[in-house]
Amino acid sequence: MRTDGGAQYRQGGQVLYRDATGGIVGREWFELCHHAAGHTLRAFCEMDDIGLTRDVTLALDETWRPIDGFCRITERGQVTAATHIAVGQGQASLRGLVRRAGRLEATEAVLATPTPPAYLGLHPLQGDALIVNCVPGLAPGAVAQVPSLTNSHSPDGEQDVGLHGLVISVTFRGHETVDVAAGRFAARRFALQWGPDWPPADLWVREEDCLFLCMRWSMTPRWYELASLDDGRPTI
Repeated sequence: MRTDGGAQYRQGGQVLYRDATGGIVGREWFELCHHAAGHTLRAFCEMDDIGLTRDVTLALDETWRPIDGFCRITERGQVTAATHIAVGQGQASLRGLVRRAGRLEATEAVLATPTPPAYLGLHPLQGDALIVNCVPGLAPGAVAQVPSLTNSHSPDGEQDVGLHGLVISVTFRGHETVDVAAGRFAARRFALQWGPDWPPADLWVREEDCLFLCMRWSMTPRWYELASLDDGRPTI
């Protein structure tokens, strides 16, 4: 074990975004680093069908609570938002740039958080999977409400970029075995509902941790699966 503050363990992989026919319409590369004081997620997402890229870095403490996060969104080659969210005591703050009327403009926001947010969603798929760490020990069929923050309420995370509070409903569906391009895995299945007017999304993560395996959501024709993994652990 390292004692110099460096990463003690890393997981990396690629997620493929597929359309209803199975064709590839995007991809996500991620690296999840675990160290003595917490965890760091880095993810880069490409959505070919809408010409969007997303560059995300997220820091979490040892209990998986968010510390801060950065997200840069580029649409058809043009940066449309680059924002940093910091989660503090009793409030969260945002600083950055957002494109309005064709120009990048500085933006700031502060949001009171009387209930400490347990999760910060910046829209990479491996980031979505991190929410399972907020509901340890959830019994099959049980539902938990997770106080959260996000940079955008839109399904693809590119509209109305700012600082938003929400409560995410998380239901544990049970234990399954799932086949994805990266192999066969023992998995836990969850349903995530980001708003009362949205249908829940089905999320599968690896049984023993929060590694993203697959997601299907009726709000979009896309579906998503883990295509490759580098963490030294075998599939089944």
